[in-house]
Amino acid sequence: MGNRSKEHVKVQREGKERDQHTCQICGSKNHTEGHHIMDVSFGGAANIDNIVTLCRDCHKNVHRGIIDIFRF
Repeated sequence: MGNRSKEHVKVQREGKERDQHTCQICGSKNHTEGHHIMDVSFGGAANIDNIVTLCRDCHKNVHRGIIDIFRF
């Protein structure tokens, strides 16, 4: 779990369950991860409303700036 709190891990799991473990960008069900829409370090809440499920590839592309989830 590293430095992530139990609440952080819990809301990511709940977000993935809500999204049926399906990437909300490409529809993949492979290697899905919970992504904070607004990062906690920028004041984003650790709650399910701030989580979106992304596959590993789309998640990496969001962090690289290739995909903008606010404009998708």
